Amino acid sequence: MTGVTALVESDLHGFLKRVGSAFLLNQGCFLVDTEVPLCRFGQTMLHDLDCHRVIDVCGVGERFFRLGDAGDELGPGDYEVARNILRGIEVKVSRSDFRNGFVCTACNYNYLLTPMRLVAPWEVPRGVGLVEYNRYKFDAELDEEGCFRFRGLRVVRRPSFRRISCFQVDNATSCIARRMNGRGQGPLLQDLLQAHADLGYGH
Repeated sequence: MTGVTALVESDLHGFLKRVGSAFLLNQGCFLVDTEVPLCRFGQTMLHDLDCHRVIDVCGVGERFFRLGDAGDELGPGDYEVARNILRGIEVKVSRSDFRNGFVCTACNYNYLLTPMRLVAPWEVPRGVGLVEYNRYKFDAELDEEGCFRFRGLRVVRRPSFRRISCFQVDNATSCIARRMNGRGQGPLLQDLLQAHADLGYGH
């Protein structure tokens, strides 16, 4: 699936997925990956455009809930607990691509990232955020705290928080974590062999 996507993906689409990854890191996500399949079992689609199951960019972060809001009955409600949440970005670079639909509701926070003025805010489904990329003004740098400082990237509309099932969060988290572990096997093997040699046990 990912290989097929890469063949037909435009340079702009691929670039905006990287921009989206950096944007989600700024939103506090500690795991971010692209082309992440989302479990939508039992979930109601709330819009005709909400017809996809693989999201362009997905990030796992944390959100603090009062115990009462989290469904727990362990205290008076003035305690807070951190729970993992999903932030997702769909990239659209043409009107036809926009009309083909995208993930609108499968994450706790859902965003649409487009070139400037590709879609009007009123066209975006309710609860979905809209972020616009201005190719004439875009620039990015890292600040002293390691956050991306963007120019030419504007949040036109913020997304609304949407409750989703814990297993949907767990499914995406495990998918991203397994991919990252797989990517690290080669370097880990080299480290193991080098450490073995450094101990004097090499052949």
